[in-house]
Amino acid sequence: MVTSMDVRRVAVDAPKVRIQRALKLCALFEKASRATCEEAAEAAQIEIIPGGGPLVQQGLPVTSLAVLGRGRARLERTTADGQLVPLGYRGSGDLLGEACLAGADRYEESAVAMEESEVVRVPIDAIRAYLANDTALGLAVVGVMLSRQRETEDRIESLLFRDVEGRLAEFLLRSAERWGVPSPKGTLISAPITHLEIAQAIGSTRETVTLTLGALRREGVLDVLGRRLIVADREALAKRR
Repeated sequence: MVTSMDVRRVAVDAPKVRIQRALKLCALFEKASRATCEEAAEAAQIEIIPGGGPLVQQGLPVTSLAVLGRGRARLERTTADGQLVPLGYRGSGDLLGEACLAGADRYEESAVAMEESEVVRVPIDAIRAYLANDTALGLAVVGVMLSRQRETEDRIESLLFRDVEGRLAEFLLRSAERWGVPSPKGTLISAPITHLEIAQAIGSTRETVTLTLGALRREGVLDVLGRRLIVADREALAKRR
């Protein structure tokens, strides 16, 4: 028989379980010591952010390192003249505001929830203490920074050397790898990414993206399910890069 005490215990434990799950998904904590992971889980807090809400905000003082526990986020930066620059997307287990690991005292970009999301926040003072005492965590930070650098270099290379169709194909293939789920028609990209968001990500216009997607659909390379895209022929799409 389930007692009221059991119900209260579940209610108290549930956030801790979700925090631990998020940290286990995060590459930064994957190689950290057990003690560091346990201390981080105790120090962390979890928040539920509605779709469209800010997970971190550019320009605000850094108070914590954020880990996306559940959901999807869009990264963006606003330039000095007010232009919005898309930087990419993040999913479960990814870090948000990781520039603080290199000493930044303000968030250098914003992360916006694309759907209702859970974000785990580990106080920045605690993170800096872990880095001072856990060599493995410090090495993991280097790995995170190198990964972000490679991501940026790949994007620059794509913008410089691929045409719009090639950049679109690359974007769709990466999205299928990150958010793809099996579908009778191919690989469904579960994230509801709009044509405008795709255009911003690949340096094109919404009209051009819509026309190019339409051409790929007519050729049987892509299909759609509601607002979501399906990669029907991954091999053919890869040849368009």
